[in-house]
Amino acid sequence: MKLTKIIFAAVTLIGTLNYAQTPVGSGSYTTVYPGANGPFNGFPGGNPQLSKNAIGKPVPTNDWWSKLLKENHADNLFNYPMTMKTTNNGLIITYIPRNVIGDNQAIQVGLTGLNSSNTTVSDYSDWTVTMNWNDGTRDFEATSGIGMPFVYFKKNSSSTAQITVNSGNATISNELLIVENASNGADFVVYAPSGSTWTVSGNTYTSTLNGQNYWSMAMLPQSTTNVSATAEAYKKYAYVFPTTTTTSWNYNAETSKMTTDFTVSTSIKEGTETNVLMGLLPHQWANLDSSSPTPSEQSYQSIRGELKMLDGNHFKVSHTFKGVLPTLPYLANYSTGFDPIELDQKINQIENDALASYTDSYNEGQAMNRLIQTARIAGQMGDSEALQKIHTTIKERLEDWLSYEAGEVSFLFYYHNDWTALLGYPAGHGQDSNLNDHHFHWGYFIHAAAFVEQFEPGWADDWGAMVNLLIRDAASTNRDDPLFPFLRNFSPYAGHSWANGFATFPQGNDQESTSESMQFATSLIHWGSVTANDTIRDLGIYIYTTEQSAVEDYWFDMYDRVFENYGEKVVSRLWGNDYDFQTFWGGGVAASYGIELYPIHGGSLYLGHNQVYAAELWAEMASKTGILSNEENPNLWHDTYWKFLSLTDAQAAIDLYDSYPDRNLKFGISDAQTYHWLHAMNALGPVDASITSNHPLAVAFTDDSGTTTYTAHNYSNNAISVLFSDGYVLEAPPKKLTTNRDLDVSGTLSSDFYQSYAGGSVHLTYDTTSTNIDRVEFYNGTTLVGSDTSAPFEAQATNLGLGIHGMYAKVYMGTDFALSNNISIQVGEQTPFGSVHVIPGTIEAGHFDSYEAGVGQNISYYDSSQNNEGDTRLGEYVDTVLDNNEGAIVGWTTAGEWLEYTVNVQNPGVYSIALRYASGNPNGGGPMQFELDGESISNLISFPTTNDWGTWTTTTITDISLTGGEHILRVAINQGEFNLGRMTFTRTADLGFDPPVADAGSNVSATLSSSTVSLDGSGTYEPSGKTVTYTWSQVYGPTTLTFSSTSSATPQVSNLAIGVYKCLLTVSDGTYTSTDDMKIIVSESGNSNPSVTITSPSDGASFAEGATIDLTAQASDLDGTITLVEFFAGETKIGEDFTDPFESSWTNVAPGDYQITVKATDDVGATSTSQAINISVNEVLSCVITDNEAADGSFSAGYEMTFETVGSNVNITIELLDTDKTGVVAYLWERPNITSETQMDHVSGTTFTKTIGGLSTGQSITYAVKFAYAGGLSVTKDMTYTVGNSCSGSSTDTQGPTNFTASVGTIGSRTVELLLQADDGSGSVVYDVAYGGEQTSVTGDSGVQTSLVINNLSPETIYYFSISAKDISQNTASNNPIALQATTTADTNTNCSGTETQAREGSFTTGYTYSFVTNGTSVTFTFELLDTDKSGIVAYLRRESPFLETPMSGSGNSFSITVNDFTIGETISYACKFAFAGGLAVTQYFSYQVGDDCALSYDQLSSSNQVFIYPNPADKEVFVSVSQGSIDSLELYTINGIKIKKATATDRLQVDELASGLYLIKVDQNGQQSFHRIIVE
Repeated sequence: MKLTKIIFAAVTLIGTLNYAQTPVGSGSYTTVYPGANGPFNGFPGGNPQLSKNAIGKPVPTNDWWSKLLKENHADNLFNYPMTMKTTNNGLIITYIPRNVIGDNQAIQVGLTGLNSSNTTVSDYSDWTVTMNWNDGTRDFEATSGIGMPFVYFKKNSSSTAQITVNSGNATISNELLIVENASNGADFVVYAPSGSTWTVSGNTYTSTLNGQNYWSMAMLPQSTTNVSATAEAYKKYAYVFPTTTTTSWNYNAETSKMTTDFTVSTSIKEGTETNVLMGLLPHQWANLDSSSPTPSEQSYQSIRGELKMLDGNHFKVSHTFKGVLPTLPYLANYSTGFDPIELDQKINQIENDALASYTDSYNEGQAMNRLIQTARIAGQMGDSEALQKIHTTIKERLEDWLSYEAGEVSFLFYYHNDWTALLGYPAGHGQDSNLNDHHFHWGYFIHAAAFVEQFEPGWADDWGAMVNLLIRDAASTNRDDPLFPFLRNFSPYAGHSWANGFATFPQGNDQESTSESMQFATSLIHWGSVTANDTIRDLGIYIYTTEQSAVEDYWFDMYDRVFENYGEKVVSRLWGNDYDFQTFWGGGVAASYGIELYPIHGGSLYLGHNQVYAAELWAEMASKTGILSNEENPNLWHDTYWKFLSLTDAQAAIDLYDSYPDRNLKFGISDAQTYHWLHAMNALGPVDASITSNHPLAVAFTDDSGTTTYTAHNYSNNAISVLFSDGYVLEAPPKKLTTNRDLDVSGTLSSDFYQSYAGGSVHLTYDTTSTNIDRVEFYNGTTLVGSDTSAPFEAQATNLGLGIHGMYAKVYMGTDFALSNNISIQVGEQTPFGSVHVIPGTIEAGHFDSYEAGVGQNISYYDSSQNNEGDTRLGEYVDTVLDNNEGAIVGWTTAGEWLEYTVNVQNPGVYSIALRYASGNPNGGGPMQFELDGESISNLISFPTTNDWGTWTTTTITDISLTGGEHILRVAINQGEFNLGRMTFTRTADLGFDPPVADAGSNVSATLSSSTVSLDGSGTYEPSGKTVTYTWSQVYGPTTLTFSSTSSATPQVSNLAIGVYKCLLTVSDGTYTSTDDMKIIVSESGNSNPSVTITSPSDGASFAEGATIDLTAQASDLDGTITLVEFFAGETKIGEDFTDPFESSWTNVAPGDYQITVKATDDVGATSTSQAINISVNEVLSCVITDNEAADGSFSAGYEMTFETVGSNVNITIELLDTDKTGVVAYLWERPNITSETQMDHVSGTTFTKTIGGLSTGQSITYAVKFAYAGGLSVTKDMTYTVGNSCSGSSTDTQGPTNFTASVGTIGSRTVELLLQADDGSGSVVYDVAYGGEQTSVTGDSGVQTSLVINNLSPETIYYFSISAKDISQNTASNNPIALQATTTADTNTNCSGTETQAREGSFTTGYTYSFVTNGTSVTFTFELLDTDKSGIVAYLRRESPFLETPMSGSGNSFSITVNDFTIGETISYACKFAFAGGLAVTQYFSYQVGDDCALSYDQLSSSNQVFIYPNPADKEVFVSVSQGSIDSLELYTINGIKIKKATATDRLQVDELASGLYLIKVDQNGQQSFHRIIVE
C-alpha cells in the first residue's frame, strides 16, 4: 500500500476494483471510475456527439470545433476566414472580424424543413471537421477546415438545399447564389452543381441541385471589388471537396531542420479541376520550405493576420530547431558577485521538502518542477546528497501517480472510455471535467520522468510505458491509436495548442500559457532523448518549433503582422476569434506578462532568440508593472521576470535580484534556480540563435565580447561529438552537461572535521588525481583562507566564528578555474531552549532546541519556509505561536519538517505521550513520528480533524520505550496539516531490557605544556551480566588527536594544540548503544577564555531615530562561569548584564553609523570580545496629510496619511478616520499608473502601513490608498511626497467647528432623519452620531445643512441620539455633544408593498420602496431607490430560486417589470439589484403570494354595521360614517397597498393633494376593519 494514497473507508467488491486496474509495465491505471473525492474527481458529462465515420474513433477534444462534441449546437466556430454556428435548421455562416458571433445569422445553410435538435460530428481529419444534421428524414453535412474559404455540403437525395439570407443583397447567377455585404462587408457565393436552379421565396432560396447532393459556399476576399468576376474565378474550386487533411513531419538532426508537410486529399464532384484553395497563416507562409509551392492567390484578413491563398493540395513548412537544455551549465563562477556557498544554502533550504499530502495535478507538477530544477543544480555542484533526496521524493510521488491501487481516489490515472481520455486525480483547472490543459499538466509529469530516468538509468524500463501513455493522451502520433485522438492538444494547422477541451467560450477555443505549452514540448524532447526514443524526441521538436513560430506571431506579434489596435507587445489569452491581455484568474497586468513566461527553464531559451523584441518587451514590462520598484504583488512573479530579463541583460537582472531578497516566492519557484540562472546567464551571455547543432540538446551563447560558449547535454552512455553550425565540435562525455569552458580537473574538497568550537579551526584538503592544476584557493564564503600550488593541496581555516561556514575551493588552470564541491562546517552547538526537558514531564512544542550561533535551521529543526508565521521566537523559521491556553504551539506544519528537543530521561521505562493538537483540515493531519537519537521509537501518528485550527484535543500514544540519560528527541513530520501543542510524557511500565548508559566524564582543562590528557569513561553504567564495549572518537578540534586506545574506558590522548576538542564516547552491550561527549580545553594558562557572540541585532540592521535597540548576546565558559557581559558602541560602553540571557536596551540613539561589540568576562577574569557588527540609525523625516477628498467612493470623516523616510525606505502609514465602515482592508496604489495594488499591513483598528524600499533622497513618489470594506470601497486622492523631506504635515488648524446645530427631520417606521449644520474654516465638518450602541459618521460642507438618514431602525421605538461635530484635523465643537430624541412611526409595510432599508448586498443610505401587483397570472414588480447619493442607476429583478437576474425598465430611480405565467396562490421570492456608478446594492428578498392584494387581509367589520363613503368620486374631501358606533381611525392607501396617510377620531380625509386614480380607505372600529374603494378626480 502506498501511504500517500487516500483510500475509501468503504469499498465495493475487491474483485471488481482489481478488474479496473490496467497494468502498464510496473505502473497501472483504472478504467472504472474510482469515485468522488469530496468536490474533486470529475469527468465530462454525457456522451460524445458523434455519428457516421466518427463513431468508434477516439474523441478529438481540444480543437477549434470541439464544442460540437459536448453541446447540441456550437456558436463559436472560427475557421479563418469565416465565422459559423450551428442551429436546428442548419449552419449559420457569416464573417465577424473579431470577438463573438452573438445574434448574427447572416446566412443560414440547410435543408427545407430541417429541424435537428443537435449537430453531431460525423468525420474529422487533421484540420477539418464534418458536421451532421439528421432529423430522421433529412440528412445534411457540412465540412469546414482551418484556412479554407470554402464550406462543403452534402445532403440526402430526398431533401432540398435551402439558403436563408438574413443579411446582405442576394442575386442569382445561373447555379450561383451571390450574397454581397452579408456581414461586416463580406461577400459570399453559394455554388450549386452545374445546371442547378434556385427558387426564391422572400429571403429563402431553395434548389434541388439538378439531382445532385453536393454544393459549396465560399467567402470572397475582403478586398474583392468585382464580386461577380471573383465568384466566377472561385468556381473552379467549388467542386473539389477535401476528404482528408494530413500533417506529417520530419526532423533532420544534421541540419537541425524540422519540415512539416500539409496535404489535402480530395474528391472531385464535377469538372477537371483537382486543387482546393488553401489559406496559409502567417506562421506558415513566413516559414515555407524552399521546395514548397507558394501562395499566389488573393489574401484574406483574419484575426491571425494575413491569410494567403494557395491554389494546391500540398505545401511544406520548415523550421530551424535551436536546441534546449535540461538546465544552464555551472559556469556561474565567472559571474561577478556569485557565491557558491549562497547557492548551496539555497539548495539546502528546500532539499528536504516533501510534496503535499493532497494536491491537484497542476500544482503537483509545479511543485515537482521546483524541486527538479534545484536538484539538477545540486548535481552540477557535486551535492549528491541533495540530488538524491530530491530524486527520491520525485520518484516516489511519480510512481504513486503512475500506479493505481484498488480503492484509492487520489494520485492515480483513470481512463474514461466514453471520452477516450486519461484523467489525473485529483485534477485542477478542469483537467478532468472539461479535459482542459492536459499538455500543461502532463508536461510537468513527463519532465519529472525524464529527471528520474536521468539519475536512475533503467527506471524507464519499468515505468516508461505509463509515461508514454500520458504522451499519447496529449499528443498521440498514431491516427489509428485505439485509446487517444491524434495530437489532442496540438492543432497542426493552427500551429499551436488549444487548452480548452470543449471550446466552451463564445470567443472560441483558447490558450493562455504558451510557456507551459512549450514546456510540454521540451519535456518530450528530454524524455525521448533520455530513453533513446527518437519518435517522441522528434514529436517534441515538431511541437516546439511549430509552436514557437505561432507564439512569435500570435502571442508576441514579433514581426508586426498580426495585432491591430492593441496596446501591448504580448497577448496573454488567445481565443479562436480574439486575443486579450487578461488571465483567467485576474491578477492584472503583472500576471498577464508572467503567464507567458512561467516557468523558465532550459527549454525557455526561445524567449531570447529575438534579442531586439525581448528587450522591447522587457521595457514595456518595466514601465507597466512594479518590477523595478520591487512591488509586493502576488501576481508579479519577480523571479520569472528577472530570469526573462537575464536573456538580454543578466547583470541588470542580478541587480534587481540583489535588491529584493525578502520577496515572496511564487508557488513553484526555486530561489536556488533563480540565483543560478541569473549568474549563469551573466557568465554565458545571450543565447546565440544564429548557431545551431546536430544535437537537439545543444545551445550556443555569445557574450558582449564575442566569446561563444558551446553547451551540450549527453544523456547517453557513450561520448558524442556535437557539431555546431559554425564548425565548432564539442566533445560531450556521457551523462553530463558539458561546455567548451569546462576544465579537465576532478577532485573532492574535504575537512578533517565538520564541526568546530568557536574560535577553532579545521584542516582543508583538496584531493585530486589531476596533474595539470596550477593552484588551489580555499574559501570560507567569500573570504580567502589560503592557497596551495602543489599537491597535496591543503589549507587551515582558523579562528572560526559561531555559525555555519561554507567552504569551497577554486581550482586553477592558468587564469581559468573550476569550483570544487561545497562543504559546511558547523561552529557552535545545538542547545536546549531554556533548559533540558525532563522526562517524565511536559514539553511545549514551541520549546524546540536552539543553535547557539543563531537560526537553528537544519541543526535543531527544519522548516520548509524561511519565515515565521507565528508570534514568538521570531528569529527562528519555525511557525511558533504563544497560545494562552495551549502554551507555545507549532503550526503551519508541512511534510518533511522536523523539530528536536534535548531531553533527560530521569526514569527510564515505557511511556505514554499525550499530544495536544488541532487540525482544521477536513481530512485531518499527519502522520508524524518520534525518533530518539536518530532511531524511530513510535509508529506513525495521524490526527483526525478537529474541524477548526483553534479547536484542540488530545490523542495519546503508548508503548514508547525511553532509555535513561540525555538524548535528542525528534518530532519528524511526514505530512503536515496539524498544529502541535504540549507533549506530556507519563511513565507506565519498566523497560523490558537493561541498556548501558554512557558517561564520558567531565570536561578537562590542560595547559599547552601537557603532552597528554586522560579521558575517563569509567562512570558508564554497565548492565550486570553483559559485556560492554567502549569506542572513543574525535568530533572536532584544532589537531587530530592520538588515542592511546579508542576501546579503553580510560584512554590517554596526545597531539594537543591550543583550542577546544570534543570527544564522543559510544558504549554498546551488543544490542543497545549509548553515547556521551566531553570537551578538552587546551590553553597557555589552563583556563579557557569565554566564548561570546552577538545574536541581535543582525549585521547591517538599520533603525529609525528614537527606536529602542535591543541588544542580546550568547556567552559561555567551558571551565567556569560568565560573570559579566558588556555591550559597546565603538569604544563607548552602552550596557551590561550579569546573568543569562545577556541583554541590554539602548535608547535615545542619535542618528549615525555604529559598530557594536560585546565583551564577556569569566570567573577568573579572562575576557573575550565578540565579532563586530555594524548598524545604522537613520533620522526620521516625515510628512502628515489629513484629508477627506475621495478619488472614488466617499469618506464620511476622512483619512490621515504619514510618509516617513528612514534611510532608503519610506514607511507609509494611513489611518481611516471613518467610524461607519467595518471589515476594512487597505491597498496601496502607486500613481499615476496603477498596474497593480499592494495590500498594506494591518497595524490596529483602521490603521495600516507599508514600507517602500530602494528609494533615494529627493525622489518624488505618489501614492493613493484604496479602502475596501463591507459594502463598498473608497479611494483617497493622490498624495505626493519627496523622499527625505520633513514637513509640518496637515494644516496648523486648531479651531473646532462653530455654530453647531442638530435637529430631527423626517421620521419613518425604520428611519430618522437628522439635520446637521456647523461652520469650519477647513471647509468641511465631520458629524459623529451615536445611538443605541451603534455609531456612524457623515461629512458635510461648512455652513450647509447636512441630512443624515439613520436607517435599519425598529418601528414605534424611542431612539436617543448623541451628535458631535469635528473637523478633519480632529478639532471638536465647543457645544459637543447635542442630544436628540425621536420615536419611529408604526410599520405600514405589507407583503405587497412598503418602504425598506435592509440590504442583502451593499447598503442603502435612505432605502427603497417595493410593490407587487397581480394581474391575472402576471405579477408587476416595482422598486424605487430613495437614495439621493447614487447616479447612473439601473435595476435588475432577482429571482431567489432558481437564481435569475433580469433587467428592469424605468426612468429616474423607479423601475418595473412584469413577469408572466405564475399560478394563483404560488409563493414567490424576489429582490432588486440597483447598480450605480461605483457599486451596487441589493434589496432583501420579499416573499409574495401571487394573487394577494394584501390590503384586503383584515378582520371584517360586523355585517350589520354599514359604512357610508361620500362623495365618491371625490376631488377635495371624502366623508366616512358608520351605522353603529364611532370610527377609531381612517387610513388611506394606494391600490398597491402603500399607506399614504392616517387620521384618528375623525370622519373625513383630505384628498385634494392626491393624483387622480383609484385608492383604498381602511375604516377601523373596535379592532375590526373594512376596506373600500374610492376614486379621486
